[in-house]
Amino acid sequence: MKRVLLPPFLLMVALASPALAGTKIKLDAVPAEYRPDVGAERIMPVSMENFYFEVNRETSRARVVVEYTFPHQVGYLSDGDPGPRPTLAQLPGLTYGPSAHAVVYDGDGKRTVCAVVEERKGLRGTHLNIKNTGACVVTATFTEHSRDDGWSVHRFRAIDTYFEVH
Repeated sequence: MKRVLLPPFLLMVALASPALAGTKIKLDAVPAEYRPDVGAERIMPVSMENFYFEVNRETSRARVVVEYTFPHQVGYLSDGDPGPRPTLAQLPGLTYGPSAHAVVYDGDGKRTVCAVVEERKGLRGTHLNIKNTGACVVTATFTEHSRDDGWSVHRFRAIDTYFEVH
């Protein structure tokens, strides 16, 4: 095994630098498999499709919406199957600031702009265009879970979703 030695000044910088700690909040655990309602003979694997922010102008609230998908979902949607239900998560510290026109997360002593909100006028009236800044993301991991019903332990796979602020 080859050892790598760092020059003393790099070692001092590495030891003196604080670790880049971010915020990570668990949003949900959803089943990793889905059986479509309409004519499905098999179970389909689920994955996270995307996420976005929603705001309520009246209450200055914001939430995270996580959407999921499975193979050939478009065909099942046309047959009336809605697919896996999205996760709707309101988080402490996540708000809509109308004066700042932003979705903001206040936590761990810092304020992070997660999305910029623009008001647009169109044929159907005024609507909001919400654009993520990339400072706040949602990640997903496949995890083995277990549930004890008092008699047996049931094991299952799930997709755990997390809200992360960098």
